[in-house]
Formats: sequence, structure tokens, C-alpha cells
Amino acid sequence: MKIDEAAPVLVTGGSGYVASWLVRYLLEDGRTVRATVRDPKKKKGLEHLHALAEAHPGRLTLHRAELLEPGSYTEAMAGCELVMHTASPFLIGKV
Repeated sequence: MKIDEAAPVLVTGGSGYVASWLVRYLLEDGRTVRATVRDPKKKKGLEHLHALAEAHPGRLTLHRAELLEPGSYTEAMAGCELVMHTASPFLIGKV
């Protein structure tokens, strides 16, 4: 099976170091990217993603998603054929 290169790519944990580089490389390769973050409206900590979105108009969107919240990835994942999963749960006081 061949992955449709016109389909968006989902990168989870989009604000993380590794994910940010994946987003950048995918955009530079001409792909459309959906990146998940905890709060896409947040200014601080997402500057690099907002800059990438401005540099690649219409090809990067940020989506709210929580790894431990059932169904929170449904919208971001719709239509994607490729997922690069770098998200990690953030648990305070739990192992």
C-alpha cells in the first residue's frame, strides 16, 4: 500500500523538540502537516510552530489533543494516512 503524499501528516506532541523538527522537515518537503499540542491558542512555547505556519501558509494547523483523553485525536487524525507519534503523557505525581 502506498501512502497518499497529498494527505496530511499528523505529528503528535508537536511542541516537543523532535516533533518540531519533524514538522519543519515535512513542511520543507511540501507536505501538509497537522500537529497536536495541549493548547493551540497558547502563545508562549509555540512561537516556533506559529513561525513555521506563517512561513508555509495553509500547510500547518495546530490541533488541541490530550494523549489520555479518549477521542481528542479524532479531528486531527481525520484524513491522515501517516502519523508520527512523539507525544508523551504528562502525569504529575503518578508513574
